Amino acid sequence: MDEMRHETEKEIEQQIAREIEKRVEKGVERGVTIAIQVAVTFVIAVIVFKFVWAWVIPDLFPGAVAQGLIAANLSWIAALKLGVLVAVLGGFPPTLDQAIKSRQ
Repeated sequence: MDEMRHETEKEIEQQIAREIEKRVEKGVERGVTIAIQVAVTFVIAVIVFKFVWAWVIPDLFPGAVAQGLIAANLSWIAALKLGVLVAVLGGFPPTLDQAIKSRQ
């Protein structure tokens, strides 16, 4: 009787361990997916900011560019900073979506 109870407990522990492993795998998979999305968003944002800035800003704000209030060309450092901002903000929706789905 004691032996059967011990085997049943082992089976339950194994089932729990498998369920935990599945949940961890899903969490890691979601986390990696979000990290990749954020990285891709960062790269695209940097490229877009760097090359589109010089094309759009002088047309939109010619007076401000002429007075030196707005830079006509964006430096790589400034483009990287804006890229970080866009990537971080772009990472919020998938993260919130994941958090909501995990609670259900």
